[in-house]
Amino acid sequence: MSKRGLIIILFICTCIVGVYAQNNTSSPYTRYGYGGLVDAGFGQNKSMGGISFGLRANKFTNPGNPASYTAIDTLTFRFEAAASLKFSSYEDASGKQSRMNGNLEYIAFQFPIKKWLGVSAGLLPYSFVGYDFSSKVTKPSSITGGSLETTYLYEGSGGISQFYLGAAVIPFQNFSLGANFNLNFGTINHASSATFNDKAYYPTLQSNMIRVADASGLLGAQYTLSLPKERKVTFGAIFQPKFSLAGKAERTIITTGIDTVKITDNNKFDLPLTFGTGFVYNFSERLLAGFDYQYQAWSDVRFFGEKAFVDRNKFSLGVEFQPNGNSKNYFNRIYYRAGANYSNLYTKVNGKDLDEYVLSAGLGLPLKRGLNPTVLNMVFEFGNIGIAAPDLIKEQYFKFTLNMTINERWFMVRKFD
Repeated sequence: MSKRGLIIILFICTCIVGVYAQNNTSSPYTRYGYGGLVDAGFGQNKSMGGISFGLRANKFTNPGNPASYTAIDTLTFRFEAAASLKFSSYEDASGKQSRMNGNLEYIAFQFPIKKWLGVSAGLLPYSFVGYDFSSKVTKPSSITGGSLETTYLYEGSGGISQFYLGAAVIPFQNFSLGANFNLNFGTINHASSATFNDKAYYPTLQSNMIRVADASGLLGAQYTLSLPKERKVTFGAIFQPKFSLAGKAERTIITTGIDTVKITDNNKFDLPLTFGTGFVYNFSERLLAGFDYQYQAWSDVRFFGEKAFVDRNKFSLGVEFQPNGNSKNYFNRIYYRAGANYSNLYTKVNGKDLDEYVLSAGLGLPLKRGLNPTVLNMVFEFGNIGIAAPDLIKEQYFKFTLNMTINERWFMVRKFD
């Protein structure tokens, strides 16, 4: 094992706590349900609009479709890690404000067992919760006959993380099957309070706590069709059945000076049935272009025993171009990437459906020449959620992610040491 390999192992150990404690959002839209969703992806596919189902690259890990794990060559051990900064602005009918957040995004590794068998494992975010905002409402008072000013405070934190262990096999030429076993864990806290300028009304506080610890699974498949003139198309699909989440949940409602009510809602949560399909066109390993579609049946999901969500659809497209991976000219060896995606939120806000649009771009910077070099990936994303209205907030964000893909040749038998 090389010195760099030892450094990787030490880095994995120190990063685990950081990933578990992550929180990279201040979005008020994470107030609902499990928070803001994070679709699985690393440096390559994040900058390509998030496509993953048909993406089958031998230099990068793709947890979005576990069938891709067999694309790794038989001599490589791969490690992936990333950190991000997110600048967000929020606008409603009363004004604007901005926030900045940052954290470690994920860690993962991948290695081959046989030519026909590949393995990957890692720690990923599934959802983020993080918000802190207030509002004031003035209405006529039915008790005093004057006006009543109510101040509402909303706070939330936490999220769900996933430890995944996946494997893929090649049962016959050009076809790969894979599966991820996911351990879902984490704690989500939502709290809200209402205080009044009139002492005839008592302040109230409500808090919801969800602690999740349960398993789920994801299946994936890929088939590569070879075409003339160094071209090929890879078709991919993923499927995740609906899973019930075992967890502890408590609701606490406090009316100051009057009463405190605690309600326990255990084992009344689900993860949705998910289906996705897509393809990637590959020309001579220089040009990749692809499209994904994903469907999640959130309308059938229980949350505190109730079905309050809407089905989610996501459309993604992306492209990657590397002029010449073997060139002596460094700029010809750089990976140039761009993409976009659209999805609807799985929660309604004030009875309204909301959409999210994301534009992405990125660079993959090889740190040395070779067939499978270590690559520093930079991802730039610009997103928009909702609109500015009296009962809605327009959120826009710019997110920068720095990802390191370390490829080590650990399985080579050397004649001389």
